[in-house]
Amino acid sequence: MNTKKDSNQKSNYSKAAYAWLMHVTSYYKRISDIGINIDELMALNTVAAHWLYKINTSDTKSLDELIEMSSDEIKKYFKGSKLSILSIANILSQPKESIRRRVQKLIDYQLLAKDESNGIILGENYTKIMGGFGEVTSKELARLVSNLNQVKFVEEVSGLNEIKKLK
Repeated sequence: MNTKKDSNQKSNYSKAAYAWLMHVTSYYKRISDIGINIDELMALNTVAAHWLYKINTSDTKSLDELIEMSSDEIKKYFKGSKLSILSIANILSQPKESIRRRVQKLIDYQLLAKDESNGIILGENYTKIMGGFGEVTSKELARLVSNLNQVKFVEEVSGLNEIKKLK
């Protein structure tokens, strides 16, 4: 990234950085509010990402559709692909035993479940607890994007302003 600007153009990087850090701080705080830590959330997010990948290969869903999915509907998207603790550990570059403990806590909270044929899957409390979390995160993400757009952050870091000047 070119950090030097001519005298007519001042970088707004500090505003973008502040918006990002406030977003991450809020996210971190809200994670602890639901009784898990960031490492446990990352294990949960890995399983959820697998679920969303499977959903997106056949269809897309709105937030409301995801929140309203029953446990049986969720299970159907895990069919045919067994997600193991070792797989999660490899994805996150974490020790298997650490992931096993995190997954067990999430199973105890019924955010995850073990399915003999499908491996680690989302549990019955996932959409109940994480649905509200997702709604707030979506709003905060929209606010972050709006803040980044106001300071033309994408254009600055990608060099789009320089390309526009050349035309």
